[in-house]
Amino acid sequence: MWWNTAAERVFVRELPGGGFAAIDVRPANPIWRRWRFRGALVIERRPESRRAGHTPPTIAEATGNSVEAVVQQLLPAAQFNAAIGVALLQWQHQRA
Repeated sequence: MWWNTAAERVFVRELPGGGFAAIDVRPANPIWRRWRFRGALVIERRPESRRAGHTPPTIAEATGNSVEAVVQQLLPAAQFNAAIGVALLQWQHQRA
């Protein structure tokens, strides 16, 4: 069982044409193990006026022993527009 707390946004990058890529990390403490961290790469494509009531898609997740370890795993995809585009196409295909 994991006990989760609120996620902290540790990275944000504006995307061309609006929206942003962000890495959110939260500590997670399993009962019999030391602290771990769970991160998610989220992509917001909607303009700010249309964001209310919508959750941006998570296109990648990672876990690690530190916030830095999680960011190192997710940062390459967050900084590469082509990787974001491919991941969004896969995300849309999975929803269909």
